[in-house]
Amino acid sequence: MLYEIDARLQTNESGVVIAEGDTNAWIARLDEWLRTPNGSVYGLPSWGNPMEEFKHEPFGSDTSHIVEVAIEARMMTKLQQDLPGLGLQAIRCATVSEDQLLISFQAKGGTVNVVMQKDSGDTA
Repeated sequence: MLYEIDARLQTNESGVVIAEGDTNAWIARLDEWLRTPNGSVYGLPSWGNPMEEFKHEPFGSDTSHIVEVAIEARMMTKLQQDLPGLGLQAIRCATVSEDQLLISFQAKGGTVNVVMQKDSGDTA
């Protein structure tokens, strides 16, 4: 069984939140990866999400589907390098607004939907 401490060190009545079980631990690792821009980890600069590469690309236009496919492909490649045990099966990007994307990750443990804000890279 895997255990993963919450990347943001959130607490509950028992102390720091810990994800227990294989599925929950990998989902917690995915959450940390999404909140960590590529190049921001000391000693491991290649680890993290590549969304900075797309900060100047247009969302919400007639051609935004091209950007969405590029993001899907880039994230799939990067996740296979950074989190090979995640068991990622599919990624789907959809434009929510001109500065937000809904990204769905389908892995062996289920589906995770994340809204990413373009201007800051934060997840909601």
